[in-house]
Amino acid sequence: MKPVVALIILSSLVKPLGGEVPQYLELPTQNLAYPALEWDALFDRTSGWTGADGIYSIPLSGDERPGSAGATSTFFTFSDTFIGEVDRNDQRLPGSTLIHNTNALLTGAEPDPAHIQFFWRTTRKGGPQPVVMPTNARNTNEWFWPQDGVVVGGNLYLYSLRLMMTGDPIFNFAVNGVSLLVSPADEVPAFNRYRQSETPLYLPKDGSHGEITYGMAIFPNTETAGALNPDGYLYIYGVRNDAVKKLLVARVLPQQIAQFSRYEFWTGTAWSKSISAAVPVADRISSEFSVSPLPDGRYILVFQLDTLSNKVAVRYADSPVGPWSDYSVVYTAPETDISPNVFTYNAKAHPHLSNPDRLLISYNVNTFDFVENFTNADIYRPRFIWLPLD
Repeated sequence: MKPVVALIILSSLVKPLGGEVPQYLELPTQNLAYPALEWDALFDRTSGWTGADGIYSIPLSGDERPGSAGATSTFFTFSDTFIGEVDRNDQRLPGSTLIHNTNALLTGAEPDPAHIQFFWRTTRKGGPQPVVMPTNARNTNEWFWPQDGVVVGGNLYLYSLRLMMTGDPIFNFAVNGVSLLVSPADEVPAFNRYRQSETPLYLPKDGSHGEITYGMAIFPNTETAGALNPDGYLYIYGVRNDAVKKLLVARVLPQQIAQFSRYEFWTGTAWSKSISAAVPVADRISSEFSVSPLPDGRYILVFQLDTLSNKVAVRYADSPVGPWSDYSVVYTAPETDISPNVFTYNAKAHPHLSNPDRLLISYNVNTFDFVENFTNADIYRPRFIWLPLD
C-alpha cells in the first residue's frame, strides 16, 4: 500500500467516529509525570526497525507485578512500523518501508539496546513483511493491528484489530473485526507459527452508537499474574466509538479465553452474555489505553484524553469495572511543538516494567504530514514517562 494511505488509515483510527469532539471546560494541568529518557532511547534506532506506534508489552512469564520483568522476557508488539535506514541528520533514507506490524523481545527489566531484538517477516526477495497477517481474509486488502495480549497456559494470546481498505476518498479504511491470535509463549521469534480465530468481540455502528471493539487492554486479575485481590478473571476492555470514545468491560476465565460464548459483558450493574448489553463506564478515552492495579488496592486507567491530544490522563477506581473517578491530566506531551502537524495519542501503562513507586507509561507520536516522517525520523517512535505513585 502507498505510505500516504497508511497515514490516512492511522489518523482515522485515532479520531473519534460519528461526529466532532464536544467542547469541555478543562481541568488544570500539571506535569506530575516526567520523561523516562532511558526507555525513549531504547526505541530511538537508525537501522532496521526505526519507528512504530501501537506499542504493547506482555511479560512471557504471565507475572504482571511491578518489578517482575527482571525474571522474564518481555514481548513487545507494534502496529505500523518503518523498516529501513536513518542517516545522522535524522532523515529516512530511500527504501524505507512502512509495514503493518512487528514484534520485539526484551530480556530482563533494563532498557538495554543489547538485550532487545526486533522481528518482522521478509518476502522471497528480502523485502519486509508484517509478522501476522489474516489467513482467512475476506479480501486481499486486510491486515492486523495487534492490540493487548496475555500469557495463559504456556500460550501467548493476542487480540488484533482486523482492518481493510474501503476506497473512501477521505478515510480509506474500516475496522472489519477482532481476531484472537495464539502462539507458543516460549517460541523465538514469537508468532513464527500461530493460529488465529475470528471473534464476536466486534459490533458495527448501530444508530447513534459507534462501532464496538474489545481487546484494547487486558487486566489479568489472577494469582498467576500476581494480582493483589485476584478473583480469577481476565478483564478484557473495549471501546465504543461514539463522538467521544467510551470504555467497555468484559471478563472471561483464563482457561476459557478462546471460548467466546463464555465471555461476560458489564451492564453497569451485572454481567451479561450479550455484547449488546454492555454499558460504557467512562468516556473521553483513547483507542488504546491500560487498566492496572495499584499497591493501595485501587485501579488506574491510563489514556490519552479525547483520543488525539497532548494530554496523558488517568482515572481511578476501587474495582476493575469502576465506577471511575473524573480524569486528571498528569503530563502534557511536548512533541506537539515539533510542528503544527505533529500529534500524540494512545497512552498506556506497562505495569511489569514499572516499579512499586512509579508507573511506566508510553504514548505515540505521529504527524499528519507524511513527508515529515522522512525528513524527521525522530517523530514516529514511542515516548515514555514515569508517573510517581505516592
